[in-house]
Amino acid sequence: MNLIKVDGLVKLYGKIEALNKVTFELGDGITGLIGPNGAGKSTLIKILLGLISADAGESMLLGMDCWKNRDKILEKVGVLHEKPRFPSWVTGREYLEYSAKLKMTSGFAEEVERVCEMFGIIDFIDRKIGTFSAGMVQRLGLADAIIGKPELVILDEPTANLDPIGRLDILTRIGHLRDKEGINFLISTHILSELERVCDNVVILNEGIILTYGTFSNLISKYAGPKYLVKVDNPEKFVKNVNTKTVANLKVKGESILVDVKDENSFVKEINDLVKNRVIVLRELKLLSPTLEDVFIEVMRGRAS
Repeated sequence: MNLIKVDGLVKLYGKIEALNKVTFELGDGITGLIGPNGAGKSTLIKILLGLISADAGESMLLGMDCWKNRDKILEKVGVLHEKPRFPSWVTGREYLEYSAKLKMTSGFAEEVERVCEMFGIIDFIDRKIGTFSAGMVQRLGLADAIIGKPELVILDEPTANLDPIGRLDILTRIGHLRDKEGINFLISTHILSELERVCDNVVILNEGIILTYGTFSNLISKYAGPKYLVKVDNPEKFVKNVNTKTVANLKVKGESILVDVKDENSFVKEINDLVKNRVIVLRELKLLSPTLEDVFIEVMRGRAS
C-alpha cells in the first residue's frame, strides 16, 4: 500500500490554478516536499488532510480517500502547520494533555512526558504558552504532532524559528523517530541543505505542477552531475581558458570556482593541461558531493528552458 497516492489533482481559487493535475505516489520513509513560495505545497497538504476538497482528481492517504475519510485520517496522522498558534493562557503540559485526550491516547500523562523529552521541552513545559519564545512554540508543535505515535506526521516548515543548532537537533530527532519507531514524515521546507540529511524521497512542486519525484538517491543520479571546487591563482584566466564543452556552469567566489561538469574525465584532463602549460596555478581541486539543492536548481532550470 502506498503511503500517499495522488492522481490528477486540481485545485482552483477563482481563476488561479493552485494545483494542476498533480500526480505522484510515495512509499514509507521521510519525504521532502519542496518548491518556491506559491508552488502549491500548503494547498496540497490541506487536501491530504481533508481540510479542503479538490476540484478534480483523487487523493489517498494510508489507503483512504482524503476527503471521504478525513476523520479516520486525522486519527492516524500528526500535523504541524506553518506558524502554529496555541492558547496563551494554558501551560504547555495542559495543552499537550488536552491534545492527548482528544486523540484518545492511553496513559496520556506518560505520553506527554515522552514527547516532551523527545523534543527537549521538559524544562519549560509547565510555563504558560504565552511566555514561550518562538522556538519553544515550534518545539511544542512538534511534540503535539507525534502524540500517540501516528503512522504519518506532516510538518510544514518544522524548523522555522529555530537557530542552526536547534534545527539540526530537531532533524536528528525526526530521523530517530523514523528509524526507531517507524513513523513516516512528509516535510515541507525551504531549507534544502537540512532536509537532505534525513529525507528518503523528494517531491518538487512549482506553480501547481509536479516537476519530478522519487527517491533522493535516484534524483541525485538523474539530475545532479559532477561538481568540482577549483581554487586557482587567477579565476578570470581559468574561466577564460576552460573548455565550455566540458563545463555546464561556473560560479566564481573569490579565488574559488564551483564548476558543474558535463564530461568529468575531459575536465580533469583539461585542468592538468592548464597546469602543465602554466596557464593557471592550481591550489585545490575537489570533487563535491551532490546536494538536494543541486537537484532542485537543475530541475527548476529545466522548467525554465
